[in-house]
Amino acid sequence: MIRDSFYQYLQSEKRFSVHTVAAYKSDLSQFGDYLTAAYGISADAEITYSMVRSWLASLIDEGLTSRSVNRKLSTLKAYFRYLMKEGMISFNPVSKAISLSIPSRLPAFASVSEMESILQLPSGDDEFGLRRDLLVIEILYSTGIRLSELIGLKLPDLDRGALTIKVTGKRNKQRIIPVTKQLTRLIDEYLKLREAVVNHGVQEIIVTDQGKKAYPVFIYRLVKHYLTLAGVRGVKSPHLLRHTFATHMLNEGADLNAIKEILGHASLAATQVYTHNSIEKLKSIYKLAHPRA
Repeated sequence: MIRDSFYQYLQSEKRFSVHTVAAYKSDLSQFGDYLTAAYGISADAEITYSMVRSWLASLIDEGLTSRSVNRKLSTLKAYFRYLMKEGMISFNPVSKAISLSIPSRLPAFASVSEMESILQLPSGDDEFGLRRDLLVIEILYSTGIRLSELIGLKLPDLDRGALTIKVTGKRNKQRIIPVTKQLTRLIDEYLKLREAVVNHGVQEIIVTDQGKKAYPVFIYRLVKHYLTLAGVRGVKSPHLLRHTFATHMLNEGADLNAIKEILGHASLAATQVYTHNSIEKLKSIYKLAHPRA
């Protein structure tokens, strides 16, 4: 089937993750169900722009956000570009489709004082769990890596001599990130305790209480717990620590291009959103300090 070859193309040539390919499958399945119910067709060559527009309108009526609708439109664009390239269709029904505008939203982040309170090692009987939890927060905050990148960190990825870690990001792109001596010390202290609980053959640095490779929900709950204890407001997630890393680095004078490389952004535009937080900080300082403000 053509869709199966498209999914294989996404995995092998575009090097999309399993989760991304699954999202594409879900979007195309929903679109196919809509076409069958509304128009009684299933052939790709019969699809028109008005059908695509009708589906997008139905999604908006269902209450989907502009961001979610745009993601589904992006799936259709990728799929029909592939069909055109393979000569399966002679007309692209989404070529005229325009993405919905999305209101700009500044990335949320934790304050320096909130991060300091989180990183104070809490007391308790479970020394391994506490060390592991602290290390997870420290790695995310000190490096700005993504949740999936944290889970994928393996023992050979840490270079103590060079004080770096090797991170495998989106589309399996690897990058080298500098780390502090303090972080390597925390990792070594944790690894000593890890030996007693880890299952044989597990190379991932971060493991669960049962010694298995950590998984997204496990890390998400862990981070949410500590951010809540620190009094952080709003959405509490591992990605907030990525935003916090970038914002604090920028506020302390780090070069924007350097932050881009550490975060693994494909373009500088994705990193520039953090400059808005710095501008807002300057505005607040100005209002407090200037007699004419």
